[in-house]
Amino acid sequence: MPDDIATTTWTELPVAFGPEPAVCVGLIALANDGTIEADVHDYLRAADIRICTTRVRTPLRNTLASLIELGDTIADATAVLVPEGRLDVVAFGCTSGAMALGPETVRATVTRGRPSLHVTDPVSAAMRGLARLGCRRIALLTPYVPEVNAMVEGFLTGHGLELRASGFFPLSDDNARGRVTEASVLEAARRLTADQAVEALFISCTALRSAGLIERVEDCIGRPVVASNQALCWDSLRLVGDTRTVAGAGRLFQLV
Repeated sequence: MPDDIATTTWTELPVAFGPEPAVCVGLIALANDGTIEADVHDYLRAADIRICTTRVRTPLRNTLASLIELGDTIADATAVLVPEGRLDVVAFGCTSGAMALGPETVRATVTRGRPSLHVTDPVSAAMRGLARLGCRRIALLTPYVPEVNAMVEGFLTGHGLELRASGFFPLSDDNARGRVTEASVLEAARRLTADQAVEALFISCTALRSAGLIERVEDCIGRPVVASNQALCWDSLRLVGDTRTVAGAGRLFQLV
């Protein structure tokens, strides 16, 4: 060490720690989804919830084929979610991808190297939420291309839901989906729930913003609204036995 460089004396300082988080959530988000993280942090905004996020590579414009290819990336994404830290639940953040792959495949892939993890995805969460709300006859709103809409319809009806109305924003990429206005969602909700037999509205896609919007839509249509990011967060908590409610997050988040 040169003679003209002073030697620093380091002082070891006392440190205190706060409590461990009540829940640790690992989020797997799509590469181009600019909505899901903000929504998840809004719904799970409590100080005792820790959220760690990783992303999977996907093209900007999703097709049915690209959704199926997600299966090759989930294991790698899970491996880099705080690999030496605590996780309680992993939330896979793609609604149509979970349907294309099958929730069982998503769950099996996530838990391959970490078998103790709880796993959820938006469609499994939404179906559990709709069941808890006692709703089977639904209206469906998506921002998908026609081939993906057809797959989504087949999945939902194949799992016992009755689509009384369905509509879509003709959008092919997550950048556009993230910019859909509240007014567009409200108008779509009104049109799709004109049939009084509709028991609930399901808004499918993690790239469509729902935080801060759910209660306004519910007030507008007079029925429950289940949205991908809302359901994903609700289910993440319920799977680990956390029954807290969240103000402003709609009727679903009032259910324990």
